[in-house]
Amino acid sequence: MEAGIFTNMALSLLAVGVAMLVFFQLLKRYSSNFTQHEQSQIRIIAQHRMALKTQLLLVETDTHTSLIAVAGENIATIWTAKTEPKQPKSEPQ
Repeated sequence: MEAGIFTNMALSLLAVGVAMLVFFQLLKRYSSNFTQHEQSQIRIIAQHRMALKTQLLLVETDTHTSLIAVAGENIATIWTAKTEPKQPKSEPQ
C-alpha cells in the first residue's frame, strides 16, 4: 500500500517537473515575440564593475550611445554620441 502511494507521489512530482521544464523552454524561446517592436529599446552593450557598488555601463538606444557611471545612488553620464537610427530588419516574404 505504501509503495503505491510513494509511486503515485513520485510520478506526480515528475509530471509537474516535466511540465515546468517544457513551460520554461517555451517561454525562453518565444518571449522575444511578446515585446513591442515599435517602441525604442535601451540595450546594455557592455558592463564593467569597478568596485562593489561602482560600475560603467555602455548603453545604446536607436539614436544614441552613452557611457554611464553608476556609483551607489549616483549616476553620471560620461559621454553620449548620436548615432544613425537603426534600419528595421525586413522580414523575408
